[in-house]
Amino acid sequence: MIKKLFGIQVYLILLLSVNSVYAGGGEYEFADDTGQSGPAYFGFIREDKGSNIPNAKVILRAKNGQKIELKSNVLGVYRSHFSKDIKPADVELLCEKAGYKQIRIINRAASVGRYIESDCVMQKN
Repeated sequence: MIKKLFGIQVYLILLLSVNSVYAGGGEYEFADDTGQSGPAYFGFIREDKGSNIPNAKVILRAKNGQKIELKSNVLGVYRSHFSKDIKPADVELLCEKAGYKQIRIINRAASVGRYIESDCVMQKN
């Protein structure tokens, strides 16, 4: 039996909480376009205390000088691509937001070479 909680069906609340657990805030936001564009670079921008940081400037910079600038979404997630010719080891992640400083990058081991996850940890100034 589904019960109402504050006028909202309980199963809807459970569904929303499950979607927020996936890396990238839910892959429903991003189609699998890694076949043509090269690997997907993605991750979270977070405070050292664990909170996500939305609207942070994210810079992915390759050793050859190419760079991509984007902003983290409301969940603190970023995602983008370089061409297949850029090696993941040659890509640096930088994060910026007024009132914060970058203190560490956490590179996660990829289970599939199509996805490169790096999280940026920031601290309030």
